[in-house]
Amino acid sequence: MAYPRGVEKTRSSKLDLALLLTVSTVALWALNIPVVKIGLDGWSPMAFSFIRFASGGLIYIAYVLWREGTLRIKRKDIPMFLIGGAIGIAINQYAFMYALTMTSASIVTLVFATTPLWAALLARALGWEFVKPLFWVAVVISAVGVFLVIVGTGASMSVDSATGILIAFGAPITWGCYSVLVRPLLKDYSAMHVSAIMMMIGAPLIGLVGLPQALQMDWSQLTPSSWVAIAYALIGSLIMANLFWFIAIHKAGSARAVAFMPLQPFLGVLFSALLLSERLDWKEVVGGVIIIIGVTIAVRNVVPIDEDHDQREIGIQE
Repeated sequence: MAYPRGVEKTRSSKLDLALLLTVSTVALWALNIPVVKIGLDGWSPMAFSFIRFASGGLIYIAYVLWREGTLRIKRKDIPMFLIGGAIGIAINQYAFMYALTMTSASIVTLVFATTPLWAALLARALGWEFVKPLFWVAVVISAVGVFLVIVGTGASMSVDSATGILIAFGAPITWGCYSVLVRPLLKDYSAMHVSAIMMMIGAPLIGLVGLPQALQMDWSQLTPSSWVAIAYALIGSLIMANLFWFIAIHKAGSARAVAFMPLQPFLGVLFSALLLSERLDWKEVVGGVIIIIGVTIAVRNVVPIDEDHDQREIGIQE
């Protein structure tokens, strides 16, 4: 009987580690949005993003070469990598960064919580996933939540803030599409391999605007908090969090890991309140809770038709 107990103890320790890594990942990603908002007090938005993803791409490339010995991809996969890098990295970052310059970190956090809905809708349209009837109810629930968030913001909303909210939706839409479109690539490449190539493609596209912004910046005006922000966005959110995510998925599976994702918008709003003194109108709070409930219901009512590879295993986040 000693052997089964040992096996059970080992399995339990693996799940405990996976739980710790998953919660840590969610917290690191949630903290990233208000931290980037702080960084934008000194950085130009796309200069920040370009330095972050160019540096992160080099680190990912070095890691993949060390672990796998090659960055090769098949010729037939080149179009999908190009599309993924353009949508999931470049366009996503343009939407994310400019939304943060125009509206609050809390609002961007709540809008970003809708990501699974966009992913599921595209996967359903492509015939890759089956959605149960309750999924569509969840979409309506989430839409009500988004409406309340927007109405709650409207009491003091400027034109820039309204525009920022519209732009903010580009981040979850592009990220959801990216998560689905790269799914077939996971059959032939590791998630780290895919991420490295995507950043190699996305970083130069970000640099089209980011590099001129960096050259025009007055670097002497950057404060210590500006440097801490970009260091955290690179090391804490882009490197450590995604590495933790991959390990957690490997040890516990994507289903258990994804179950904790609803914590991210809650923690994001909490961190925004602590770091930026942002306060939400009661309608925004209720709307945020409704969004989380709707997204949770939606995720539980999506069934992959091909369950060998779950698109939610792609871990790169903001």
